[in-house]
Amino acid sequence: MTRRRLRRVPLAAALALAGLFGGVRAESLSVPMPATWKPGDGRGVAALFAQLDAVAKARPARPGHAATTLAVTSCADDGGNGTLRSVISGAGEGDTLDVSTLTCGAIVLTQGAIAVYQDYLAIAGPGANALAIDGARADRVFVHYGHGTLDLQGLTVRNGFTRATGYHVTGGACVISNGYVAVERSIVSGCVAEGEGAYGGGITARGVGIYSSTLSGNIARGSHPNTFTAAYGGGAMAYRGIAIIIGSTITGNRATHASTDTHGSYCTGGGIFSDRGGYMYASTLNGNYSYGTGGGLATHGPFDIANSTLANNTARFKSGGGVFARVFYPMRIANSTIAANTSGRPGAGIYLTGIADALTIASSIVANNRAAGAASDIAAMNPIAISGANNLVTAKAANVTLPSGTLTADPLLAPLANNGGPTLTMGLYAGSPALGVGSNPNAFTNDQRGAGFPRTVGGLTDIGALQGTVAAPAPKIPAPALSAWALALLAGLLGFIGWRRRAAG
Repeated sequence: MTRRRLRRVPLAAALALAGLFGGVRAESLSVPMPATWKPGDGRGVAALFAQLDAVAKARPARPGHAATTLAVTSCADDGGNGTLRSVISGAGEGDTLDVSTLTCGAIVLTQGAIAVYQDYLAIAGPGANALAIDGARADRVFVHYGHGTLDLQGLTVRNGFTRATGYHVTGGACVISNGYVAVERSIVSGCVAEGEGAYGGGITARGVGIYSSTLSGNIARGSHPNTFTAAYGGGAMAYRGIAIIIGSTITGNRATHASTDTHGSYCTGGGIFSDRGGYMYASTLNGNYSYGTGGGLATHGPFDIANSTLANNTARFKSGGGVFARVFYPMRIANSTIAANTSGRPGAGIYLTGIADALTIASSIVANNRAAGAASDIAAMNPIAISGANNLVTAKAANVTLPSGTLTADPLLAPLANNGGPTLTMGLYAGSPALGVGSNPNAFTNDQRGAGFPRTVGGLTDIGALQGTVAAPAPKIPAPALSAWALALLAGLLGFIGWRRRAAG
């Protein structure tokens, strides 16, 4: 899938108004499952999308429509003229809704999730920090029944909520889409999906594109006290499709389970879960958490990673703190840094499962990752020989063969920080063995930080996502220690002052 497929493409047909459609209401979208169902076998999420599809198939056709831009003029959510809900219901195929002139700061939904029946629709805002569409923790924000792309531009989508009780599955608390979701220059945050199966805390769609945006603080939580549960993709889940992440930050998302569960849970993809792989460029996944596998990223297909950083992610009890991958086709990691991730089992940086066809790592750092307290950067279920060159990997499992010449020394990595550019990165301290010995196989012009930060300087490329060094922290100056007689004198002086105060009182 290319980015073009994740963008809105006007079609000849238009859709009828939302009020004409029957079927499942947006705010009640969840699927019952039998008590004998085992979360994780695919039937639950498939049933959820089948429910979306049933509504999509019931849409009546309309004559051709020339796509246009429609203005949203009201911040209310009462369905009145000019409100976002009203304008969406009357929009045609491929239209753009302009919310950029609103000055209210937030549209707080009071009537439940907004249903989008169009295949292709764009909502263009004034900027992520200027306008939010807020679900008020009462319902989802958007339910997109169409098969095309819902394109969110320059706004924040936040505080969506969906909870399925009993033997039900749910997902996509900010946005659930029967097609694709493109998030551009936007923020998706603070959304929670909870059920026996919870698929996508922030976004659930057949394909997800995150461009110059942030996914933060979203949660997929498996919850049922009497059965096994599942949670996939705290930030986002791409179901039977791919995820594309460019120039973005995925941070603080969680795939976990309720503390009241007594039968266990399968949790994977704290930041992102993708069924069929994808691509990440110039992005950072940090501080994401999975109770099971794949703290930062979990993928069942080849996921190419370039000029990116995965740091401080956690797979608490299983493997793949940074990356958990089922690699059935060639997968590539280039000019990237995967460091300071943790897991409960070996493979805290990268864990490969299934029958790995091929993994290529080029000019990348995989270091300082720890599993159950021990160094563990790369591990695999089955033996694998990794191809590539110009890498630095400090600890790998016995069944993993690294390319000849791979460095193993401490890379002298600085903590994740703002080193310039739109995303956080991990710089190298002076004296790092990674300086000047990398390569640039994709001929990138810039390092992860973008314009103004060249990937190669003076013909030399550093290993990892960032080119060049950062300043070492200033040494801590210890407080001067007092001698025994000085301490005794100080104690006596304080005691005397206290006695004088009591006497004066």
